Amino acid sequence: MDRSIDHDLARAESLLARLEGRRDAIALRLAELTREIELAKGRLAVKDEVEAFIEAVHGSANRRNLAAFETLLTALVQEVLPGEKPVALELSTERGLASLDICVRRPDETLEDVLEDNGGALTNVIGMALRLIAVVKADVARFLALDEADCWIAPDRVSSFYRVLEDGAARLGVQCFAVSHHDLSQFSDKFHIARIIGEPIGGVDVQSADCSTAWDDAQPGLRFIRLVNVQAYKDATLHLSPGVNALIGPNNRGKSTFIRALRAVFYGEARDSLVRASAKSAMVEIGVAGKRTLRFTRQPRRSPINIWSLHEADGSVVEEKGMRYETGGRNVPDWVSDLFRITKVEDLDVHIAHQKFPVFLLGETASRRSAVLSIGQEASYIRDMLVIHRERCTRDNAIVRNGERELASLQETLASLEEITVLKGRMSALREQARRIETGAGHLQNLQDHAARLASLTRQIRKTEARIQATHILPQPERIADLARRVEHARERERIGRQVLQLSQDLASSRTRLAALQALPDEAPSLENTDSAQNMLKRLTDLRSAALIAKSRMAQIEEGITSVQAEMAHFMEETGGLCPTCGSPVSAENLLEHHAHSSHPSPPERLTA
Repeated sequence: MDRSIDHDLARAESLLARLEGRRDAIALRLAELTREIELAKGRLAVKDEVEAFIEAVHGSANRRNLAAFETLLTALVQEVLPGEKPVALELSTERGLASLDICVRRPDETLEDVLEDNGGALTNVIGMALRLIAVVKADVARFLALDEADCWIAPDRVSSFYRVLEDGAARLGVQCFAVSHHDLSQFSDKFHIARIIGEPIGGVDVQSADCSTAWDDAQPGLRFIRLVNVQAYKDATLHLSPGVNALIGPNNRGKSTFIRALRAVFYGEARDSLVRASAKSAMVEIGVAGKRTLRFTRQPRRSPINIWSLHEADGSVVEEKGMRYETGGRNVPDWVSDLFRITKVEDLDVHIAHQKFPVFLLGETASRRSAVLSIGQEASYIRDMLVIHRERCTRDNAIVRNGERELASLQETLASLEEITVLKGRMSALREQARRIETGAGHLQNLQDHAARLASLTRQIRKTEARIQATHILPQPERIADLARRVEHARERERIGRQVLQLSQDLASSRTRLAALQALPDEAPSLENTDSAQNMLKRLTDLRSAALIAKSRMAQIEEGITSVQAEMAHFMEETGGLCPTCGSPVSAENLLEHHAHSSHPSPPERLTA
């Protein structure tokens, strides 16, 4: 019964605990919802002020960014092309995205498109400047390779073009590699100049001074470009410095081969035509930080057709954190982009210009220009903030509308659970009553145990009393001792009687044998065949010997009988002339003849004993 009560109480307490947990959860949700509704109402109260502030910040950011880039581009253009019209940037919104138009401003304040309405010189200068800005703003490697970027510039302005490039690269920390057919050594002594020597038919090479002393081991940048069996080059190395580098030489000598090699390594733009005639594979090696070498191999009609690998100074493949830097395939491995960050931005070749597509970014859509240059990005963030603010206001309205309904429902449910406290008091009282019942059950069990022990003691007492009563009718100790002695005498007489019976049987047997021996003749008859007689004589001799032995035994038996008769006479005296087995009067002569006295009844006093 107590187990049933405990089980029911435990189940009731569990249900009550669940209700209490639900009540606490509802109370917590009620507090949270109240706070959310209050905050939502507070945000809705200042909705218009916040929106006006964001719009003001939006306009300010647009004006600040556009003014800074217009000033930079105009300065670069005026440095290379004095008298050119100032650059004007127009930022607008196209399908929700920031869109950038790059123009020049006429004296009458009207705008001209740079690509469509102006010449190649202005286009190339602005394209070069846009590449520098993109390399810095796109958060990629600060490396820029230009292939004949000065081809549209008048020879007398080429020096200004490279002076702007040199100054911009130095200020922005960009390593530049420029390919040109102009002799740039006359323009600046700060350039690292390399020259193409030889003819494509006989093989060309590169004349380049070693720049290793200008580098720090950990400094990012490309140390050299080595071409092995790449088009006209059998084995040529172009050394690079941290600043501006130029590879010069006549047209159609293979200057752009280095640009194609870089695009193969970092953009994956490789063809079988990259492999030198009669060679089985082409290899491009690029020196990088830490005295390591990035290697690209093109092997036609083999799989993998391209292999990228990174090598230590001793030539072994780099292995770090369980990764081996060696990958084959057609696409540039992710680790090449991650380690060197020379990669396309918005699918545009920001780092490595293509000779046949010199115009950078000007031919792209206005939204793409803004994304690559990160111009208007702050404005986009602000517009995103405005969108988020409006979405938040929509959610706040929903919170206020739906939350108040939920709030009323929660308050109603919470009111229905107010009796939990009363139920907890009742449950405590029931638990106390159950504890008292359990204590009473324990006392009752103890009483039952004592009752069982009393019943057992009562039975034991009754048995003891019965034994005591049986003990009272027993004879006295002296009588018991006398009875014990008599029993012992009876056992001794029984043993003597068995011995007498055995001796009587032996005596009868001996008498029978003696009679047989006495019947034998004194002498043996004469026989013709003495063998049987001899045997008979020997047998008679043996019989005589046996007879003598029998007589001796008979004498012993008679002595024994005499002794037994004397003992029997003594025994009869002790027994008072009564048979020890049946209690009948007997004499020493007929003691062993049981048929003579066994039928007589025992004397009464003997039976009682």
